[in-house]
Amino acid sequence: MFGIKKKKRLDPTVYDNYLTDGIANAKYNFEKAKLSEAAMFESDADPRMIKAQTAIEKQKYFFLLRAARKRDITASWHTAFIHPEM
Repeated sequence: MFGIKKKKRLDPTVYDNYLTDGIANAKYNFEKAKLSEAAMFESDADPRMIKAQTAIEKQKYFFLLRAARKRDITASWHTAFIHPEM
């Protein structure tokens, strides 16, 4: 009636899988940023920019963790931290 369509809802398990994959990637990026921060302080790069990039990656990671906690997601986090170098 009146041409209003219902939105299709994403399957919760699919969303949970996307979220756990996102957490794994965010954790990897955060750890990589911390290592890069330590290495870049020895160069001529602006330390404020380096710290800002690390802070951004940290906030992304913790945002996703809060979302997972709110949804009561349990995952095999020990495998989430293993990430091959590309």
